[in-house]
Amino acid sequence: MHPEIDRFAHLDSPLHRLDPRVKIAVFTCFLVAVALTRDLPGAVLSLGLALVWLFLSRIPVSFTLRRLKAVVLFLLPFLVLLPLTHPAGWQQGLARGAVVFIKGLAMVLTVIPMFGTTPFNVSMKALTRLRVPQRLVTMILFTYRYLFVFAEEIRTMQQALRARGFKPGSNRRTLFSLGNLVGLMVVRAFERTERIYQAMMARGFKEKFGTLAEFSWGWPDALKGGLIMLAAAALVGVDYLWIR
Repeated sequence: MHPEIDRFAHLDSPLHRLDPRVKIAVFTCFLVAVALTRDLPGAVLSLGLALVWLFLSRIPVSFTLRRLKAVVLFLLPFLVLLPLTHPAGWQQGLARGAVVFIKGLAMVLTVIPMFGTTPFNVSMKALTRLRVPQRLVTMILFTYRYLFVFAEEIRTMQQALRARGFKPGSNRRTLFSLGNLVGLMVVRAFERTERIYQAMMARGFKEKFGTLAEFSWGWPDALKGGLIMLAAAALVGVDYLWIR
């Protein structure tokens, strides 16, 4: 499996030692608390707590910053457009945009230590132990695995286009070539999916992935999980008191 999300799962930190089931459960509750935040002080507090989780995970800052580039590009339009379109004026729009922007960063910064401190296959097993439907877990695992495969396919086809002298521009030839690229990717993806499915069924695949990881939790896990839950409750309380 491509070591991307769990590239630093081999490190040692308080979050690495936390039982994966407890980790996923409490961080999911924290993400819900972040999503429920409605005003700027609560959003800023959620971002501060997310930075604490990231610090405790000991995942390198450079790795995190590379993952945040696409997130910032996605969230930036909210920060720019809401001040221009909010019916209550640009100040309220700017405040709303800042809340959306900060909450988005906080949620991504929480997901990174949530799944980055445990091998991905172990996280998937933890999801099944938390009664997440097995079919959904299988879909997540396949999606994660083959995102990298299809990304490599796209890079290969882009190199082939450049080798044939293709130069993108705002003309019909570019649109025609890109349309062919997308269509070919869809066909190749479908054919690859059929081959993989037939090969796995021939090997007796029953929609379950085995792993040797065994789970056990004790009072350190309960203590750390309780602290994260307390932080989530404090976040909801601060936001409620501020709104009130």
